[in-house]
This record gives sequence, C-alpha cells and structure tokens, in this order.
Amino acid sequence: MTGDRPRTHPGTAGGVLAVDIGGTKLALRAIAAGAAVYERTVPWPVGGDAGGESELMEASVAEAVGALGGAPVRIGVAAAPNVDADGSVLSWPNRPDWVGRSLTAPFAGSGAEVLFGDDATLAGLAEAMSTGSRDLVYLGIGTGVGGGLVSGGRLLTGAWGTAGELGHLVVDPRGPRCRCGTRGCLQAVVSAEALAAHAAAARGLPTTSAELVAGVDRAEPWADRTLDHAADSIAGALRVLVELVQPAQVRIGGGLGAALAPLPRRVARRLAAKARPGRPLPEVGPAVHGPHSSLAGAALLAAHGTSVLGGADLFREGCPS
Repeated sequence: MTGDRPRTHPGTAGGVLAVDIGGTKLALRAIAAGAAVYERTVPWPVGGDAGGESELMEASVAEAVGALGGAPVRIGVAAAPNVDADGSVLSWPNRPDWVGRSLTAPFAGSGAEVLFGDDATLAGLAEAMSTGSRDLVYLGIGTGVGGGLVSGGRLLTGAWGTAGELGHLVVDPRGPRCRCGTRGCLQAVVSAEALAAHAAAARGLPTTSAELVAGVDRAEPWADRTLDHAADSIAGALRVLVELVQPAQVRIGGGLGAALAPLPRRVARRLAAKARPGRPLPEVGPAVHGPHSSLAGAALLAAHGTSVLGGADLFREGCPS
C-alpha cells in the first residue's frame, strides 16, 4: 500500500530509499526527483523469528526499489537496534534472536550504498530541519522510548553514535525494571507497554495502548490519570535536559506519543511546575512528522549521506533543508 499524501524532499538527487526498522513495524519510502513515489508500513508478524523477518525485509526492500524503476543511489536506514560498523546487531531487546545477525543482508540485492543511523537520532535531525530549530530535543514514545538532540545547530551523536538515549534516563530509582536491566528508566515508565499497564491499573480492566488513546480522546478519568503520570515522568527527564542543553523546542512523537494529542501541553505544564525559577523553558509540541520522524530522518540520510551525522552546523549554507 503506497502513501496517500505526497512528501517532498528538497536536496534529494536521484532515486533513494528510506527505511525505518522499528520495534513493531518496518516502514519504507522511495523518493525520486525529490518526491515520495512509494510508501508502505509493514507490521512485524506476531511470533516471527529473525530469519523470517529478514526475508520479509528483503522482499519489502525489493518492492520499494521496484517502485523507483532502478537501483537507488543510496539507502538510509533508521534502526531501532544497536548496530556495529559492519551492520551486525549488537542488541535489540524486542528481538533478541537478531543479536549477531547482519542487518545489511536484506539490502544486499539493492545495488545501493546502505547507511545506518539510530532511529531516534535521525528523528531529532528531521524535526530540527523541518522546524528550523538549532536547539531541539526529540522524544519518541512507542514500543520503546528514544531521543535525539540537536544543539547549536549540530546533531549530538556522542562517542558511539547514539547520544540522546532519553529513554534510559532514570526518573524513578524505585520504579519498574527496564529491559536494559536498570530500574526506573523513562522507557520502563512511559513506553506503550508501561502506559498500558498503568492504564489497566487505573481502570481496573486489561487495557491496550490503543484503548488508552481512545480513553484520552474521550477524557475518561482513568485515561487522564495515566496521561498525568506520563507527563510528570517526561517532565522530570526534561527538567534535567533543560539544565544540560537548554533546548528551545521539545518535540514529542513516535507511534504512541503522536497519538496522545494532549500530551505535549500536559508535559509543558508539568515542566513549568518543576523548573528552576527564572529559567527560560522550551516550547513543547507534537512532532511535525507525527509518527514518521525516524523515516523522515532516514530520508535525509539517504539524500545527503553521512554529512548529516557529522559535527558540522546543519544550517550552514549547503546543508540539507
């Protein structure tokens, strides 16, 4: 199924492919002459294994390449798992059987250069470029919780390329144990699974994240309590970031984050209550790319190569816009 709305990508030269490898789905966008010509989201099969998922990815990439009518110049991949320089999966808590497997294998038949980037880091890049913000924090809430940081017009990638792991800031030392092994990470408190569990306790019934979204839309009291819980936890993490990197903007996205429309305003109120008096606070708003920020970042990586991941000023003349 192709996308139902055109997306332009200034600066794209030749056909490229953007791929977002997430915790619950695979998203692809083929871009030719600066515009999206194909888009598809493929859910991971329930109970699938790494071998079958790799074959599904290979077939999905081949279909997207076919929509371009020829081999793409480059493929940009926003990856949820931690991947080493050779494309081998180092860790993927949602899919542990991928560890040690090559994430490059499904792209081998594409004929293109394949570049990988952290999914949330690339999402932060896309949000900064689309908003024109030189100082921005991106927070993605879905299967996990990821983050991307842009400071002074530069993408912060850190020594190992994945700086901005906001999901692993500890917000409650006595809180639930995260899949990373630490107790009280933001991810363990506000991921889709964690918020569904909180909503179930508040409601007194088993509750899915989709039911939570519907409850928030209907202003159900139990859903409102869960939204308050999420906003308070996120504001606690942002309180630290305000002191460390002083962002002008915070953008909240990801599959669940984008669906919880009142969340950014609620976070802004909680942050104002927690902040040090007299300190300027960032604007907190929804991600401009909604749940597709990582895919938009992958498109920038595909169009412009690794120059977008370096330490250069993203807004200088000649950089992507």
